[in-house]
Amino acid sequence: MSDAPLRIAAISLHTSPLEEPGGADAGGMNVVVLEQALALARLGHRVDLFTRRSDTDSPDIVEIADGVRLHHLVAGPPAPLAKSAMEQAIAPFRSALHEALTAADDPTPWDVVHSHHWFSGVAALPVARELGIPHLQSFHSVAAPDGARTLDAGEPAESDGRIPGEQFAATGSDLVVAVSEAEARTVGERYGVPGSRLGVVRPGVDLERFRPCPDVEERRIRPTLLFTARLQPLKGPDLALEVLARLDPALGARLVLAGGVSQDFSEYLEELRGLARELGVEDRVDFAGSLGRDELAEAMRCAGALVLTSWSETFGLVALEAQASGTPVLAWRCAGGVQEAVGPDGIVLESRDPDVWAEALQSLLGDADGYRTAVHSAQEFAATRTWAAVAEALSGLYTSVLAHHTSGDAS
Repeated sequence: MSDAPLRIAAISLHTSPLEEPGGADAGGMNVVVLEQALALARLGHRVDLFTRRSDTDSPDIVEIADGVRLHHLVAGPPAPLAKSAMEQAIAPFRSALHEALTAADDPTPWDVVHSHHWFSGVAALPVARELGIPHLQSFHSVAAPDGARTLDAGEPAESDGRIPGEQFAATGSDLVVAVSEAEARTVGERYGVPGSRLGVVRPGVDLERFRPCPDVEERRIRPTLLFTARLQPLKGPDLALEVLARLDPALGARLVLAGGVSQDFSEYLEELRGLARELGVEDRVDFAGSLGRDELAEAMRCAGALVLTSWSETFGLVALEAQASGTPVLAWRCAGGVQEAVGPDGIVLESRDPDVWAEALQSLLGDADGYRTAVHSAQEFAATRTWAAVAEALSGLYTSVLAHHTSGDAS
């Protein structure tokens, strides 16, 4: 870690780090931002998280843990906003953040500003520049290029400002911190960021929360397949339904779709229910909604397999959490950073053909010895990815950026 504790401002404009992932516009980023902050605080650093106020009830400041606070800043109406409407909050959030970082009653200097997602970067980068503070940017998802026609190109831009906003944040920051080598390559290629200003810190996993169930055989012979993500086309829940429909009925498999629906995809849940009816699997599908972290951990422990059907993921945190739970993962090879989230013995498929997925699942679940080996391998892989290691890596990046900035070498 650094020689001296750092004071870090972590920015998450559009979604609070305390929001449960899988609901509305909360996802793996929320987990990463919060867990990074907690782990950095355990190293002795002080982390202040800043997010947009989306209700009238939350206190101005929430003391999350020793060394970690969450600030709710007024930026537009104190109500939920769809991501497609979030650009209107950037300018007022920038003003509120400037006021917060220059508050007269809090004279301790800030060492770094670390923005998460492009909304945050566009708001915070000008403030950091004005105050002479190094700025680091993490995207957690990168927009598909203009004109892209397939979902595997990346996340569709929710508004016209996204691609220029990502360009601004990527090229103007002291360092872009990607969550995978795949994301770093994408940012470098699309936005012209040199390798010297790209760093990679992969997410970790809470091994106390995500732990295995001792009854491996019960999970295998009466399998529940788990899908967990926001219910939107990019995440591919339709493929999970198609796979279930193609499994041998004698297997008795069920599917849990755990995730909420954001305002921008409010009709999609009914489309999925309609598809389940059409495929004849309605009675074997549980639309569980957004699960709390402990509920998700329990669902992962009880699942026979996690089906990560996303078209595009910069990493795929749920794959790591499932493996820590001893749950084998099936994923699509071309989904960005997924290969970095799945261990060497995980099932990463070349095809999105549901028949191929169904065959892979039946082969996995039909081999008792092979299944136990897969469970053990998944746990071993996840055990190497701790949040403590993540915090050490981040701390090193912050210290390096601060040293370059202080010496005048930043470019």
